[in-house]
Amino acid sequence: MELEQDMVTPKGPEISVTALKGFFEAPWLFRRGDTYYMIYAANNAGPDSNCTRAIYHACIAYGTASNPLGPWTYRGVLLDPVSSTTSHPGAIAFQGKWYLVYHTADAKGGGHFRRSIAIDEMRWDDSSNPARIVKVKPTRAPGPPPVVTRNIAPVAEAHASNEPIPLQYALAALNDGLVRKNPLPPDIWASWSLHNPPTQWIEYDWPHPVQLNGSRIWFWNDQPAGSKVGVAPPESWHLEYWTGNHWQPVEDATAYGTKADAVNEVSFRTIKTRCLRSIFHASGEGETYAAVAIQEWEALAPHAAMPQKQISASPSPISRCSKE
Repeated sequence: MELEQDMVTPKGPEISVTALKGFFEAPWLFRRGDTYYMIYAANNAGPDSNCTRAIYHACIAYGTASNPLGPWTYRGVLLDPVSSTTSHPGAIAFQGKWYLVYHTADAKGGGHFRRSIAIDEMRWDDSSNPARIVKVKPTRAPGPPPVVTRNIAPVAEAHASNEPIPLQYALAALNDGLVRKNPLPPDIWASWSLHNPPTQWIEYDWPHPVQLNGSRIWFWNDQPAGSKVGVAPPESWHLEYWTGNHWQPVEDATAYGTKADAVNEVSFRTIKTRCLRSIFHASGEGETYAAVAIQEWEALAPHAAMPQKQISASPSPISRCSKE
């Protein structure tokens, strides 16, 4: 709304912003030349979204108008989701350049609700009218050097029996290498629904056959073991691999743990396969079962090697091995 000169008294009516896709919170209004820009946190989620695949996470999008009161035209995304759920923005001009100020969870000890400030240059494409904001690329401090690892899950495509995944969860959480003390829904994969099934599975598909002899999994729960509601550790689970024409349990497996406060590691006889599947039998009975949730699932090769480039979770609803 427009205010009187005392910046307190309303001068005009309140105007709702309805034309900006995914408009959620944290708007920042500024002018460049004759154009007004509204940058804001957006959370239009979905597998085909240009903003975020999972709710709870937000991107920064923007729209333009010739008047500060609108009407507004949606123009796109200028900052993809960061390490914190949101990244509330501000934009400033300083000494001939523009800068985007936002927050992340990247600082030491950071988290979704323990955020730190980030500032990156915001560039313009003046060949467009109005000028387009070029997508901002976050500047990050150098991370630690990569270390050799047996975990080859990051180079696999992830799949699950409940695809398409509910928008509050993220299939990519399975092999993103992150285990948090207090995760939010997009930090995990979960099978939760209004009617949880007694059995669910998750799966890794590799483009070429790989050798495996172990796995590690981190369960998440909000209910104790044995519960029939909410999210609880599974009653039991096991691993199967694709032989080329059918699924077969891994052989000589050690005990399948179901702890929710620590990693559960399984070793088994070395196999060669393109697909590995974890099958969960949920706790519960009759027609009432708890859901299963996973923060991280590692697939372990017999020998450690330098990590390879991560593959994004596939949006395909059916795994490659299931199609064969």
